[in-house]
Amino acid sequence: MNFETFVNRKIKGTLTRWFGIQFQYPSETAKVRQWILPYCVGKGCDIGFGGDKVKKTDCDGIDYPQPYAHAGKDKVDIPCDVINDEIPVADHTYDYVYSSHLIEDVPDTVQVLRKFIRILKNGGTLILVFPNQEKYEAICNRIGQPLNPYHVYKDMSFDFMTQQLNSIPNIQPTLLFSSNCEIDYNVVMVLQIQKL
Repeated sequence: MNFETFVNRKIKGTLTRWFGIQFQYPSETAKVRQWILPYCVGKGCDIGFGGDKVKKTDCDGIDYPQPYAHAGKDKVDIPCDVINDEIPVADHTYDYVYSSHLIEDVPDTVQVLRKFIRILKNGGTLILVFPNQEKYEAICNRIGQPLNPYHVYKDMSFDFMTQQLNSIPNIQPTLLFSSNCEIDYNVVMVLQIQKL
């Protein structure tokens, strides 16, 4: 176990468990922001942002009223349990919809993708960041970090998400940019969505 892992798991973990002290960790968005920002044009939203919205202006943060992640101090603009409830936003509202490290926790991937696409304007940009589960597990095992118990699919990957998107009728997704684990276990997909 390296020193950084020791500090994060042992010292900070103990302080959180025993004294309720919350530490702020860099978000997954922070790792890929330089790739994503050029596609965040117009009015958008960040779904499940955990305190660190992808863009600080013209971007609505949609998350639980009290996000369980502590990756930043951005406030929730639209409180919603996206997994279980409909997003309280009108159809065709946003130029882009961004979501990082949420979709792997959802039992019905297609259903949540439909929720994202419903609030996206025709021709808008859907930006997804999620783990390749196999690579995520390998990295966690290597550094001794516990696995996130909320991840649903063992085969979550670029190919899995492509299959899910292609199974949705009446849309035509066009891949504008992708990164398949160039940064640790993160998959990035930037898609233009035409609604047919």
